[in-house]
Amino acid sequence: MIFPEDYKSVGIKYQERRGEPIYFATQYLINLDGPRLYRVQSSGKGFMRQLESLELIASGTEIVFYPGEVDTRNRAMMIDLAAEACRSTGANTVVFKGPDEHVTFVKDPDPAAVLTIEVLDVSPPDPPWLVYVLERLERCGVLGDLTVRFLPRILDLRKFDCDCVYYPCRASGLGRSLDYDRVTHEKPRIVGCEVSREIFLAGNAGKEYEFINICPVKSEEHIFDPAGPFITRCCKSERRGLTRLNGQTGIIVHWGDGPWKIAEAVRCLVKELGR
Repeated sequence: MIFPEDYKSVGIKYQERRGEPIYFATQYLINLDGPRLYRVQSSGKGFMRQLESLELIASGTEIVFYPGEVDTRNRAMMIDLAAEACRSTGANTVVFKGPDEHVTFVKDPDPAAVLTIEVLDVSPPDPPWLVYVLERLERCGVLGDLTVRFLPRILDLRKFDCDCVYYPCRASGLGRSLDYDRVTHEKPRIVGCEVSREIFLAGNAGKEYEFINICPVKSEEHIFDPAGPFITRCCKSERRGLTRLNGQTGIIVHWGDGPWKIAEAVRCLVKELGR
């Protein structure tokens, strides 16, 4: 796969004219007359340099131009779009244009080059907080340069509902909660994390109970067994940072962390993975 790191290395020409100087940052040249895609070698100093050679790497029907504008900083999205376009047209190169009129391209797109990060979280809310924040970060381009995609692995707390269940807090909207309701059942089902259990025990010492741990870091629910790199959250701040779970490398953010901290965590994880 050839996918320039930055669109500033991609130049555009409208006619085939040889012998003209070329911008110093140009590594690839798209000639709309053909069309043709070249790898560029230049020499000299200054902003405009002497063209030494043009290596043809795609031409004619091998090249398609993606309709409309895309976020040319979202590398994962462009790889996926290019792969789909190549499958449907038989081309091997897709040229994209951004809203700022800059262009870039993907040749021989390889979706396997995109790093999948699993997102371990609970629902409700719908969407879960981590999924919601990561989708917003993707839309505004904060993570576009990382070439990552996110795969939600979500535990739906409604599966534990019963006549005797108590959830951590009223904000869940699921029913009885430890922060609002008195525990009146003979053997309640406490659905929460270690902190929820401690809150329950503080007011119900010696009471028999069933406990279901929904903390992604400590739960026995198989949905939280990552098959690859992951990001999750926990209410214990001392757990924040890089970790290992089910033999996979991941990162934990605090339960209340906002978009900036979550974006920093994703970048930390990608760096740890050497991507």
